[in-house]
Amino acid sequence: MIADYEPTADAVRTLWEQFGPIDIVWNINPNGSPSPEAIDAGQELGCEVMKWDELREYLRTA
Repeated sequence: MIADYEPTADAVRTLWEQFGPIDIVWNINPNGSPSPEAIDAGQELGCEVMKWDELREYLRTA
């Protein structure tokens, strides 16, 4: 989980380094959205960066 208003690629990479390989980076701040660079960094690492609506849909289909 990242609470930043607009998570950056660095925030995604830092989370990955702290916790190891992850499938999802969840941006929990209801007012912001992940930056395009954060989404790209997630894809490079093999994980998805998403907001609640996307996470809810992901969990429904998983």
